[in-house]
Amino acid sequence: MAGNYEKLKQANTNLTLAALNIRAEKLGRLPLIYGDANLQRNLITPSTPVPAIAFNPNAAPGEILPLKFATDWSAKAGIQFSMDVFNPQNKLSLKTAALDSKAAQLDYAQTLQDWKKQATSAYAKVIISSKQYLEAIADSTRYAAIVQITADRQRAGRMTTVELNKAKQELLNKQTQLHEAYRVLQVANIELSKFADVSGYTQLSSSTGDIISRLKGEHTNLQLESLRLEQQKVELQLRSLKIEALPTFTLNAFYGSQFYSNSLTLWNNNNWFGNSYVNMGIRLPISETVDRSLKRKQLGLQNQLLSSQYREEQSLEAANRRQQQLNIQQADKVLQNAKAIEQLSAENVNLVQEQYKAGRILLSELNEALSAHFKNMQNVWQAEYDQLITVLELYGNEKA
Repeated sequence: MAGNYEKLKQANTNLTLAALNIRAEKLGRLPLIYGDANLQRNLITPSTPVPAIAFNPNAAPGEILPLKFATDWSAKAGIQFSMDVFNPQNKLSLKTAALDSKAAQLDYAQTLQDWKKQATSAYAKVIISSKQYLEAIADSTRYAAIVQITADRQRAGRMTTVELNKAKQELLNKQTQLHEAYRVLQVANIELSKFADVSGYTQLSSSTGDIISRLKGEHTNLQLESLRLEQQKVELQLRSLKIEALPTFTLNAFYGSQFYSNSLTLWNNNNWFGNSYVNMGIRLPISETVDRSLKRKQLGLQNQLLSSQYREEQSLEAANRRQQQLNIQQADKVLQNAKAIEQLSAENVNLVQEQYKAGRILLSELNEALSAHFKNMQNVWQAEYDQLITVLELYGNEKA
């Protein structure tokens, strides 16, 4: 059971991740505010040449002096603020995240749909194999009574030992058939246990007819929805290419203090100096323009391909739907005929059993009628399963 549920868990996890991505995109539009601090030790104090006359009136013309413009120690501490006033990259990011969320929903729906189909098929196999097992028990029980009648006749001298041995052989065949029916039922139970815990159940209350009545609902082609979603993604990317050509405006601000001293005396307030600023940054894309035309052509061709695939899927969907409806009609007719044949063979079995008890027919004729009836019952069970699978193919795609 764990193996089949793992796929559902994975699809559900992807669905949760997609929802969190939408939240992350919304939160990403909030201003970025953070504390910023650093401490720097200048191993070589930077200096710049200045005219010596600025500090010494007696300096020779053209004489220069190295002027240090930093201290051995410096530090900075404060609050940084940054916010995209306009960012074309983020303009459609929320819509992209929403489409990704829809894709995760479709993936989950497809996984759940496949899981339901497999679970329904496994459940139907248990129903059919249960019927076969119960009938095999009844068949063996009935034939044990026939063997007893044959043995009584053999002791009375009205039937040969050869006929009695044939009856015993047929009983062994019935018992072998019973053991095989039990094996098939156990295999079906194991298959169903992959989808549900059936250890607490001793019998099933639903029939294949009950399942079919619940299946018929709104038909949904998830492949069509997936293709439509891919088209929306491509169209969104085409719109994004136009917006990406616009510049990005970013507002930055800082409020804090800076420390300057030739000794590491951070606790000395006299060495700290207030510092605050606000600026507006502009980023204008230039080199990206070269690739934009190529991307536009690629996305245009991709959009044409998706449109063609969508039309093809629509055409196949209509044809498959008509074909599946015809298959359902055929499956209904096959089941109807199989039931009618089984009822006729059941009447024959009742007749030949009475005739055998009265000694008017041979054992071989009775065996032939019993075997034919069991085979006809198997045909009914197979027709019931085939009908369910046929309906499942058409109506098993209902929206969850």
